[in-house]
Amino acid sequence: MEYFDNRIIRTTIFVFVVALILRTGYSYFFIDPEYLILEDQGGYVQLGQSIAKTGDFFQLTDGKHTGRLPGYPTFLAIIYTLFGENNMAVVVVQTIIDSLTCVVIGLIAKSVIPRSFLVVGMISALNLNMIIHSGMILTDTLFLFLFSIFILFAFYYLRHPARLKLFLAISFLAIATLVRPVSYFLIMLVLLLLIVRFILKRIQLKEIMYNILIFLIPIVIAFGAIHQRNYYEYNSFSLVNQGGVHALKWVVPAVYQYSGQGSYQDGQKFAQKHLELSTKKSILDNIANNPFKSDDYYMKAAKKALSELGLLNMLHAWSAGAVINLLSPSVASAPSVRSMEHPSFYETPGKGVIEKLVNYVTNTDGLTYLLIITIGTIISIMFLITSFFGLYKMIRSEWFTGVNREIIIFSLVVIIYFVAITGPIVGVKYRLPFEPILTMFIAYLFVKFKTKNTRI
Repeated sequence: MEYFDNRIIRTTIFVFVVALILRTGYSYFFIDPEYLILEDQGGYVQLGQSIAKTGDFFQLTDGKHTGRLPGYPTFLAIIYTLFGENNMAVVVVQTIIDSLTCVVIGLIAKSVIPRSFLVVGMISALNLNMIIHSGMILTDTLFLFLFSIFILFAFYYLRHPARLKLFLAISFLAIATLVRPVSYFLIMLVLLLLIVRFILKRIQLKEIMYNILIFLIPIVIAFGAIHQRNYYEYNSFSLVNQGGVHALKWVVPAVYQYSGQGSYQDGQKFAQKHLELSTKKSILDNIANNPFKSDDYYMKAAKKALSELGLLNMLHAWSAGAVINLLSPSVASAPSVRSMEHPSFYETPGKGVIEKLVNYVTNTDGLTYLLIITIGTIISIMFLITSFFGLYKMIRSEWFTGVNREIIIFSLVVIIYFVAITGPIVGVKYRLPFEPILTMFIAYLFVKFKTKNTRI
C-alpha cells in the first residue's frame, strides 16, 4: 500500500508539475521550429512520416530500412497520425514523457534510499541535459523514459525477486532497445549477471530455467521479426547495419586524434585509406543491394585501422572520450547555444586531447559561447564530483550490505557499460542513460545530512 500513500502521490504530482513547467518554458522560449530538423532528426521525421502513410516499418515508402529500429519512428508515426505532421506536437509529447521520467527516477532512488523521492525528483526536474533533449526530435527522451522504468523494476526485482518483476524489467529494456539499439548488448550482460546471481544464491536449476525463459520471451518478441527479416533477406544476424560505418567514420578518426596521431580530419583520411585498401569501389557497388555486407566491409576496414593504431592508443582514446562526456556541459547540446558563433571541437587543431581543449577554449571566436560552456562545465564537474562522493559514502557505510550491495554493483555495471560502448565519441546525450543512477548517489548525501541534523 506504500505505493498509494498520499504523501507519495503529492510528491509525484509536485515533481511532475515542476518538471513540466520547466520543460514547457524551455520549449516556448528557446526552441525554434527551424532547429527541429537537424542531423539525425530529419531521418527520424522521414521514417515516422513514412510509417504513418504505409503502416509498416519493414516496407517503407523509400524502400526497406535497415539502419534504424522501429521504436522511435513508430512513436513519431503515432503522433503524426493523431496531430498531423506537426513536429512541435512531438516536442509537447516528449516534455510530458520527460516529466514522467523525473517521477520514475525519483521512485528509483526511493526504492534504494528512503526519503529521497523528492530530492531526486527535483534534481531530475532541473536536469538541463534532460530538459534540452526533450525538445529535440531524437531517440534520447523516449529511450531514457523506458530505460528508467527498466532500472526501477530491476531494483524492485533485486530487493524482492518475483517473476513478474523480472518480466516487466526485461520487457522495458527490450522496448527501450527498439528505440535506441545502444542497449542491445546490455541485454546479454544482464542475463549473465542474472545467472551468476542464481548460482551464488544456489537457486534450483528448475527455477533458473523458468526465469531464463521469462527473460527470453520479451527479447524474442521484440527482436525476432527483425532478425528473421535480416537473415532471410540479407543473410545477416545483425540487428542494424550501422556498426561498420560508425566504427570507420567516427570511432577510427576519434582514436587517431585522441591518441595524438594528428587532427580529426587526418583521422578521417586515415580511415578512408584503410577502406580503399580493404576493398574496391566495384565490390561495394556489387553488394549495394545488401546493406549488411557493405557494412561488413566498413567494419573490416575499421578493425584493420584500429589494429594499426594499437590497443594502448585505443584505451587512451576511450578514456579521453569518457572524461569529456562525463564533464561536458549539458547546455552544449542546446540548439540555441549551438547556433551561436563558436569553434568546432572536432575541427579544432591539436595532436592530443589537452592541446585540443586548450586551443578550443582559447579560440577568439564565440567568446559568449565559450563563457556559457565554461559555466556549464563547472556545473557538470560539481555534479559528477558530488555523485561519486555520494557513491563513496554509500560503499563506506553500514548500509552497503546484502541487496544494497547488489543494487550498487548493478548500477556500476550500467554506468561502465554505457561509458565503454560510447567510447571516444563525444556527446552529452551519451550520459543520459546513467544520469538517474548518478542522481541517486547524490540523494544519499542529502538524506544522510538531513538524518544527521534531525538527530541533533
